[in-house]
Amino acid sequence: MSLFFKITGFLSVAVIAIVVFLLSSHADEAVETIAPKPTVSLAGKRLISVDANSLLEKKLDLTTVRIARLSSPLLSVTGAVMARLRAGAGSVEDRWQFSSVELSSIYADWQRTGTEMEFATKQLAKTRELTAAQLVSQNRVVERLRKLVETGTEAIRDLTAAQANLLEIQLEGQKAVYEAESQLIQATHSHADLERRLVQAGIDPDLLLQVPVGTSLVMADVPEVRLNLVATKQACEARFYSLPNHVFKGIVRSLAPSLSTESRTLRVFFELDDQLGQLKPGMYAEVGLGTNPRDAILAPAEGILHIGDNDYILQAAGNDTWYITTVQVGEQIDDHVEILSGLKGGEKVIGKGAILLKPLLVQSLIESQKDAEFSRGNGL
Repeated sequence: MSLFFKITGFLSVAVIAIVVFLLSSHADEAVETIAPKPTVSLAGKRLISVDANSLLEKKLDLTTVRIARLSSPLLSVTGAVMARLRAGAGSVEDRWQFSSVELSSIYADWQRTGTEMEFATKQLAKTRELTAAQLVSQNRVVERLRKLVETGTEAIRDLTAAQANLLEIQLEGQKAVYEAESQLIQATHSHADLERRLVQAGIDPDLLLQVPVGTSLVMADVPEVRLNLVATKQACEARFYSLPNHVFKGIVRSLAPSLSTESRTLRVFFELDDQLGQLKPGMYAEVGLGTNPRDAILAPAEGILHIGDNDYILQAAGNDTWYITTVQVGEQIDDHVEILSGLKGGEKVIGKGAILLKPLLVQSLIESQKDAEFSRGNGL
């Protein structure tokens, strides 16, 4: 009897196990059959797909990139008044006021070497003129004595002495010209070195000779990555921290010839009209460069996603998909930001809520980079 119950129990357990296995298999198939569609996913190279009926899609604010006429700055940087030409009697050179004693000293040395250059130039010209006159005179003496020697009127020794004097004049003249040229070269090199020091200190030497009375010279450092936004003759404006209610208008006059190796910035020099004498050397200001009226492309600031060294925006690509577009951004205007490149205006983009898609955007960029590296590695 016990053997019968044992066999019966074993069969019952086996049947139950088979039934459970079959039920679980059908359950898995049912789960797979009714698995929901992903709310957001990658739909291709630099493409993100968002389910149109999802809660996520309802959190995305869709807007259209617009074009507006603006005169606000393309770029804002910090600047400082480096020099001011005050009104009054006396020469222009003596009426410059500088932001530091060191800068004033460099300017004085620059003026001195400029004067030395003028003197050396004149001295070289006079030395060459004197040498040429002496050579002409001595050549005439030699020619006269040669004729007299040929006729037997003068002794040969007088001709020989005159020829020796001619050689001596030539040698002394060459020496005098060389010394005058050396003085001019030295003065020129010193003057050029002081010009470089003036630029490094924040002054364009050329502007010291051109600007009218009541002008202040301002210097600002522009990052290397923003150099394409700056050009000479560009309109600009400055708001000084000590004069918050006054806007000073100006123009970019020149750019430094080289970048700073330490800060990777370029110095921009511009002048401000200050007939009332409100500005003082050393005063700091927020400088807006590029205030010329222009048609600007504006996109929602919340739609700009910054990753690494670049900025991106999600642009409509149809069928609930969004293309990852690389853009170059300018200054922010209220709740929008100016787009300098990447968009033309009129595009449909994601504004508020774009940050929710940033993880997918990063993943897409990583995969695109891997594909590019693979293609380069295989010569594709």
